[in-house]
Amino acid sequence: MATKDFMTLMKAKTTDLKPSLLSAEENIKSHIILLDQLRDLIPPLTDEESEQLEQNILKHGIKDPLTIWETTSTVAEVDDQDTPVFVLIDGHNRYRLSQQHVLDFRINLVRFTSLDEVRDYMIDYQLGRRNLTAEQASYLRGMRYLQLKTMRGSNLQTDAPQINVSETLAKEYGVSSRTIKRDGEFAAGIEKLAPALKREVLGGKQKLPKSTINAIAKLDTTEPISQVEAVLDKGSRTDNSVQPQSIANTTVDPATKIQSLHDDIRTLANGRLDSRSCSKLLKKINELLSVQSSK
Repeated sequence: MATKDFMTLMKAKTTDLKPSLLSAEENIKSHIILLDQLRDLIPPLTDEESEQLEQNILKHGIKDPLTIWETTSTVAEVDDQDTPVFVLIDGHNRYRLSQQHVLDFRINLVRFTSLDEVRDYMIDYQLGRRNLTAEQASYLRGMRYLQLKTMRGSNLQTDAPQINVSETLAKEYGVSSRTIKRDGEFAAGIEKLAPALKREVLGGKQKLPKSTINAIAKLDTTEPISQVEAVLDKGSRTDNSVQPQSIANTTVDPATKIQSLHDDIRTLANGRLDSRSCSKLLKKINELLSVQSSK
């Protein structure tokens, strides 16, 4: 009887205890979600870089913490439920390898007020962090230009001071304002590509002339473009002479498409599973089965 009373008392005392910092961190790690629009802001690693990163991590572990945005599903534009979410904003390649090889990692929690603020932070961080190709740097500068232009437009009816976006960014990055505007056009075209093709182009695996990308930017379409035709006489045309009609049918390599779908499925399966993400997961699985059956 005394034992029973003691156990009952202990249970009552411990039910209200808050979880330790360690258990809280493990809980966050198990609920990390990935947003495609943020992941796609990060220029893909080359095959050599990816292999080297994997070798280093397998040998030494994941040394640098992953940066996690602690927010709500409403602010992160996941849904309108306003539930707590933990969004990965830096360390996507390390996170992928941690899931693949079941490795532990540390996290660093940060807070932002909006998704736009996160995008701005990620673009700045990437521009200052890695040895980028000319195309990757152009894309990131262009994305910042487009985002600041959008924010400037939303402030036109307020008393907020107005700035010349292209000139401001030109000074910041040490290029001309014309370069920034061309970067914006290039980024707008890249954003209209399907994710698999976008990663191929920014990773240097698929070569597309800037003239073609600029032509894509001018297209009035909301559907991601996964097929393009290379310009026949690349050297004899200028960017402005290429018309949207030059865009046609060159398919993405099936093996690349399958690998991209595998990555997307793994990411969705490891993230927060709600009705929306489950629907996307099923769509990706069906797309994968369709691609595999057509090989």
